[in-house]
Amino acid sequence: MLYETISWYKGFIVKAILVLCSFSCFMKNPMSMGLLLMFYSFFVSFLIGSIMLTSWFCIIIMLMMIGGLLVIFMYISSISSNEKFKVSLNLFFVLMFIIFPFEEFLFEFHSFDYINMLNDLDLYESFFLVSFYNKSCFCLTAFMVFYLIFTMIVVSSVVKHFKGPLRSFKYE
Repeated sequence: MLYETISWYKGFIVKAILVLCSFSCFMKNPMSMGLLLMFYSFFVSFLIGSIMLTSWFCIIIMLMMIGGLLVIFMYISSISSNEKFKVSLNLFFVLMFIIFPFEEFLFEFHSFDYINMLNDLDLYESFFLVSFYNKSCFCLTAFMVFYLIFTMIVVSSVVKHFKGPLRSFKYE
């Protein structure tokens, strides 16, 4: 029962990734493309988290992607024109009717056994994965976290809000 639930979950995520990839051809607004890329990174990290039984790898990928997307989102929103976001529901339904009937032909997750595949690769016995958050590395990890927080606070207090790299949003 659990294997069928996990298999359905992976199949749903792969179908969602496929739908998002097919939507990317029709996006014209840079804000909608950024939103699409954010959802795509969510689904890819969920898929990696369900394949690999450790969650730290998908969390790190998610944090890196969201951090980069926030920077890109700010720069694009400051230079793009303010046009209305139009959603075509007809296009959405057409893509759904094209993709979902062929789900059995596209992906067959019941034939793969991801857990045995990962055990054969010996990923869990790797030194890096085992000692990532060991007690000996805890002091170094805590120092890095506090150093990054301190650096973020210092940089945000040094930067002047009205003379930053982005255009000012003064409404008259």
